Amino acid sequence: MRLAFTVCLAQLAVEFCVLGTLGMTLDMLKISKDTPLCYPFDEKKVPHTLYTGNSSMGSVPVLEYKISELTSFDSEFELRTLDPEGIIFLGDIGAVTNWFLLAVQKGHLSVQTSRGNGRVVVNAGPLISDGQWKKIVVAKRETDVSVSVNGDQVVSVQQSPESRDAELGDGLLRIAIGASLPNSIPIGIRGALDACMRSWDWVKQDSSALLQHSHTQGCWENIVPGSFFPGNGHVGFLPETFGNVTAEGEGSTWVLSMELAFRPVEDTGVLFAVVDPHRNVSFSLSLYQHTKDLVLHLKDQVFGSSSAPPSLCSGESQFLQLQVRAGQVMTELGGDKVTRKLEEQDFHFLRAVWRQPGTMVYLGGLPVISTEGSSSFHGCLQAKIQGVDVDLDLAQVKSGDIRSYSCPSALDIQGK
Repeated sequence: MRLAFTVCLAQLAVEFCVLGTLGMTLDMLKISKDTPLCYPFDEKKVPHTLYTGNSSMGSVPVLEYKISELTSFDSEFELRTLDPEGIIFLGDIGAVTNWFLLAVQKGHLSVQTSRGNGRVVVNAGPLISDGQWKKIVVAKRETDVSVSVNGDQVVSVQQSPESRDAELGDGLLRIAIGASLPNSIPIGIRGALDACMRSWDWVKQDSSALLQHSHTQGCWENIVPGSFFPGNGHVGFLPETFGNVTAEGEGSTWVLSMELAFRPVEDTGVLFAVVDPHRNVSFSLSLYQHTKDLVLHLKDQVFGSSSAPPSLCSGESQFLQLQVRAGQVMTELGGDKVTRKLEEQDFHFLRAVWRQPGTMVYLGGLPVISTEGSSSFHGCLQAKIQGVDVDLDLAQVKSGDIRSYSCPSALDIQGK
């Protein structure tokens, strides 16, 4: 058995192509790498677990086995996820001619397998994305493959003649965990699954090499809903992700709204930003550690600031609202509501940037390189933009070890 690492160079290129100098003053967005935590908590990972969502960081664990050395094609593992869609694993013998995919789609298991020049797709079984551990067994029988969850068979798919013939040859079985394989066919599933795997047994062969991955591929003991930002990344969206920008209010009726529920580990970092196609930060909202302020930037100037609540570093959930409309900018954090006058030309400027092709909306940080590092949010958050729940899997850019659907339980923001 051999463990290979597939580096997604295309993804990395996307990340680095947006890096550069942004047209705003960065003094209030820079932090020292030694920034103290305002709400420290234990981020250690549980041994003998594997986080399956690391393909966004450019590395995919791939197990490889010689067919001639296998005595079984059966595999099993335990899985825990809150993610409604993503790849669990993809196995193939002979690339596009013989493959098997197990994924989650709409919260339930999805099985895809090759069939001649086509494919068979079956979605079935109980809810998988409920955050509870499930034991999943994939068993090869004489003419079909069955999938069971917690001892109950939920899917059975007929094997193609090509698949049965391939299993009798001397080829190579590849199993990619949490992502598709290079040169594989389009599968219609959106990327890796934000999930944890444990107690695995792949085709009755040694797979202990999986545990040699970096510490980022371990899992927290318990998880809660939310998106976890580790303090070194950002996500970027097109404005049209949150509605038809040309159909939104004309003239003075246009409104930009954003809501955040979050629990910070550090009292610093960019929370929200609008960046024009030339990489100039048109508008941003961030926490500034040195003065304990919530700071707004408009173009390259400080537009206003207000004191963060005393509870910011208490471990309590924080709730932030932002609303930009004709004549005013309103922010509310910790019950402290502040309304500031917005000049007419600035309102029209922001509305034009929002509608301009190539504009990006960032959460949790900015794509900036500096000697001190750009300040990124560290903690758990949930967001709404233009009244739409933010789904990080729809981002155009996602950098760092950001987890789209799960946070450590110590940062629970539910019902707080």
